[in-house]
Amino acid sequence: MTIEQFADKYHARTRKEECGDIYIPGTPWAGGSYGHQIYEHGDGRFAVLLMFPVEGHEAGGPGKAAKWSHARKKLINAGFTVKQDGDAEGVALFDPEYKAQAKLALKLAGIRTRQLSPERRAALTAQLAAARMQKVARLRCGACIFDRVAERAALSASFRKRLD
Repeated sequence: MTIEQFADKYHARTRKEECGDIYIPGTPWAGGSYGHQIYEHGDGRFAVLLMFPVEGHEAGGPGKAAKWSHARKKLINAGFTVKQDGDAEGVALFDPEYKAQAKLALKLAGIRTRQLSPERRAALTAQLAAARMQKVARLRCGACIFDRVAERAALSASFRKRLD
């Protein structure tokens, strides 16, 4: 399975790095492009990279090591192989064909995997179309009001001239 097939299967989006490697981005750090991600590691295995943000502190920062430790325990219990184990970040390998591991990797990386049912998609499409029609009607109505105000102003000006 490739990363594109994995992304299609779980309805996730992919990105391409400058070097051409494709990955699935997870939750990014505030104001940055770093964060969690899933990528192909080789030999049919994928890797989940979990990097917890450092908020104005040295690597790790307060509470970041605890977040990684907690995530690492979940990964190990689910059968992942921890490849890199840092203070506040790490990489764990998993089998993309094993659904429980794939779901856990997506969850911990903060990757949204939502898919709309055909009924919900149709309802949202109808709701959007109705909202667009209301917006057009309001704009037209606003233009009509503007025209009426301009006409009244012109009539008032001509009426004032008659009185003078």
